[in-house]
Amino acid sequence: MKVVIEHVFADLTCAAYEELFFDEAFNAALGRALHLGRKLLLLERTPDRITRHICYEPVRDPDSPANHVFGTSRASFVEELDYDRPARRGAWRTIPNRFADRVKNRGTLEIADDPAGVRRIVRGEVDVKLFGFGRMIERMIVAEIEKSYAATAAFTAAWLARPR
Repeated sequence: MKVVIEHVFADLTCAAYEELFFDEAFNAALGRALHLGRKLLLLERTPDRITRHICYEPVRDPDSPANHVFGTSRASFVEELDYDRPARRGAWRTIPNRFADRVKNRGTLEIADDPAGVRRIVRGEVDVKLFGFGRMIERMIVAEIEKSYAATAAFTAAWLARPR
């Protein structure tokens, strides 16, 4: 199942958004706001590339479908991003701590100029191989990805609008 998510951040350059996107203070605040446990595993920067690996452990609603599937065990995932700075494009994948051999999430993230400012474009593909449940789980994962990026966009807009 494929997903495309786009958000425009007004009055911002690509370079300024890139700086914010990889800023650890911003990302730590974002993790707290989205109720995501967040642990930076790797951050390497060169003039041409940024490689970042983060482990996330979402706080789940006890009545959510995910909680019924996972029970009391903690679901987490590692997000790996390899970002090409000159191209302003990165390849990402997430690796869940459960069913990693059956659940594949991967895609690209692009930062592009927009007449209003900067556009963040996320393209992804979710592939779940669970007999009888794969498509349903894919839809749930895509819905969570869309919800997360919408919340991230709202947080980013509020962060940019805050008094400095």
